[in-house]
Amino acid sequence: MEVVKKEVILLTLLCFSLRDVLVDGKRKITAMDKEDAVEKKLKLLNKPAVKTIQSEDGDIIDCVDVYKQPAFDHPLLRNHTITLRPSEEPFTKAANADSNSSANLAWQVWRKSGSCPEGTIPILRIEKRHLLNTNSLETYGRKPRHGVTKHEIHLPNKTILIGVEDLNEVSVLVGAGYSYLGIQARINTWNPRVEASDEFSSAQIWLRNGPFRNFDSVEAGWIVYPDLYNDTATRFFIYWAAGANTGCFNLLCSGFVQIDPSIALGARIDPISQEWGDQYIIELTIWKDLKDDDKWWVAYGRTTFGYWPASIFRGLTKVGTVALFGGIVYSPRMKQQLPHTRTAMGSGRFAFDHWGQAAFIGQPRIMDYSKTFKYPDPGQTFSTHTDCYSGENYAEVQFTEPRFYFGALAGTCTASKKDPLRILKCNVGSYFIYTE
Repeated sequence: MEVVKKEVILLTLLCFSLRDVLVDGKRKITAMDKEDAVEKKLKLLNKPAVKTIQSEDGDIIDCVDVYKQPAFDHPLLRNHTITLRPSEEPFTKAANADSNSSANLAWQVWRKSGSCPEGTIPILRIEKRHLLNTNSLETYGRKPRHGVTKHEIHLPNKTILIGVEDLNEVSVLVGAGYSYLGIQARINTWNPRVEASDEFSSAQIWLRNGPFRNFDSVEAGWIVYPDLYNDTATRFFIYWAAGANTGCFNLLCSGFVQIDPSIALGARIDPISQEWGDQYIIELTIWKDLKDDDKWWVAYGRTTFGYWPASIFRGLTKVGTVALFGGIVYSPRMKQQLPHTRTAMGSGRFAFDHWGQAAFIGQPRIMDYSKTFKYPDPGQTFSTHTDCYSGENYAEVQFTEPRFYFGALAGTCTASKKDPLRILKCNVGSYFIYTE
């Protein structure tokens, strides 16, 4: 009898163990499994360092041999020969283009703590804490995709279609041409409130080509994204996509080839603009080298720090057809009706608050086969949800080039749709009445 009892107990324990391991006939991922998977992912992401820098903001920067960077894990780049500089750098001075030149260039915090030697590139170290809370190690570093919604943009001489990812709100200046070879802008830096860790807020420039539901994209700007970086700091980023399921931020997958030791992708930006205080910008350029047209180069200020080989794309192998300047808010809780997420775009102020309060894009530029950067004309402002996020081209001084101001929603907003008047109330302290 005692033997039978022991067998029953052992069988019961075995059943409970199997229940923990098998769910619906599939193996359940245990805590130990996830730890192992995280360790493997960390080894893949973090390359051996020649030198390590502990930044005062808590970031760890690894100086990695330029020939051992993540780019060469890409199957199309395993025999790639690095190009150390473009044949030419089409930077513009645009000395009189900005009607208010009191914005200063923001830089990266880690530079105060050291520098990487020549022949290496700085890579922000990914730590275990960055990966433990991610929903999927496989898609870590990639923007969430939940489908794409078609929007019509009415330009003076034509109507174009652009795709906006579902669960995204955007406020942008749109340029739509035939052959864009570059994009450039000065992006005002802020630290917007992000309501939940799986949401993000960014200010950026980007070039696209391809079907609106499955486009290619190259992007650069600043972002606040707690799930990706495990904090709410404003950080510099680049991003690329080749269709819906390929691409990533920074160096979190293979594809981008970095050549310069002074720019760390994903590092914190400093200083940040203050309301009615000093204003700071990052100046970014993405362009195609016409003499070596198989690369999309990227520069921060006047520092060209790397490129995407055109071979990793489908639609962007030659040119871009849509240029976008502005802000994005992503939230998995985004709703078509109000209220939805209170995550702020830009500074958390509406576009009409202008200089010193609203975020802006200064000197937006596109480059075509003329090989010179020019204002995107025709251009059109577009916002997916004007009750909560707005955009406006506005020049403080008459007969000068406008800035594109954008942003809002640091709190709850409601809209009353009475008559032709709509009253927009937001607890950030603005009351705005406008006619449709």
